[in-house]
Amino acid sequence: MKIKQQKRLLTLLATLLFATISYSQPQNVKFNKTIHDFGDIMLKSGHHKHTFVFENIGKQPVVVQTVIASCGCTTPVWTKQPIMPGEKGNIEVTFLNDQGPYPFDKALTVYITGEPKPVILRIRGVVHDKPKPLSDLFPENFNGLSFRKAYLNLGNIAMGAVVTENIAVANTTNGNITIEFLPQTKGLQIKAEPETLKPGQKGNLQITVDTKQSGNWGKTYFMTKILVNKKEVTNKTFPIYGSIRDNFSGMSQKDRENAPLPMAGSSSYDFGKVKAGEIVTFSFNLRNLGRSNLMIRKIESEHKKIKITYPGQIKPGGNTKVDVTLDTTGEFGEKSYILSIISNSPARPVMNFIISGNVTR
Repeated sequence: MKIKQQKRLLTLLATLLFATISYSQPQNVKFNKTIHDFGDIMLKSGHHKHTFVFENIGKQPVVVQTVIASCGCTTPVWTKQPIMPGEKGNIEVTFLNDQGPYPFDKALTVYITGEPKPVILRIRGVVHDKPKPLSDLFPENFNGLSFRKAYLNLGNIAMGAVVTENIAVANTTNGNITIEFLPQTKGLQIKAEPETLKPGQKGNLQITVDTKQSGNWGKTYFMTKILVNKKEVTNKTFPIYGSIRDNFSGMSQKDRENAPLPMAGSSSYDFGKVKAGEIVTFSFNLRNLGRSNLMIRKIESEHKKIKITYPGQIKPGGNTKVDVTLDTTGEFGEKSYILSIISNSPARPVMNFIISGNVTR
């Protein structure tokens, strides 16, 4: 039983480690886009190119020091000379399209002078060896408006960042459809291009999330109503989500040395064997080993029956207690739950605490 439990814990930890790309705002440059979707391309179509354009919005010249591709199938070429304030530069990327039929999502890590963090650009698409019907390419059907996936994961987003993603949609009906989105969450905007799709036509959704407007920390869901031909889609939802964290990109070395540093007295709690329906309660200690106040932005769990009580901040050298209550109603078997402690510590912006045990009937 312990081996199975350990495997489950490793799976949960692996999910946390392989997080999606973090979004943060560059300070001195502005890109026309950071993601380009080639869409559906054929294997025999050969190389595909795209040019990312950026503008120097700072007060000093900037230089693209280097661009590192995540795969040998992606070749970048960029502007080598200094870009003066108000001027523009280019990063041209060629996708070689020589790896066979598969979905691809490649990253380009761009190092620019004056930027504390590299800028991440992405190219993506799906390579096919033979043509496929539109319904296979866009299997998620929302009353004729069809998506590749029924959700959008934005990954980790720095507080204050405005993130824009573009995703493809298609009309899989035999008639024209008009599409409209009514966002229900602050900070979400969706623009459809075009707003009317002919039968078999593909379109684009420009999805923008403003973290300042959302006012939330940690995992945040941005929900929207979808209207097709003025009628709301009620049988499915399209969740847009990401994890909002502190923006540490502008911190100096001195700020980092004087930053807060959280440390838990233990990284896990084993509640042993309990019967389904029992309430498990326990506490664990959380300390601040840093030199400034530790702000606990949020302690979250995917499990809806876990309740957590914690203070908003801990002074330097301070120690506090985090109280946890777990309702095991409806649970059965070996269980593992993860609590994510989100704070203003640049060294440990997210700490994970694992709860495990065996629930019997």
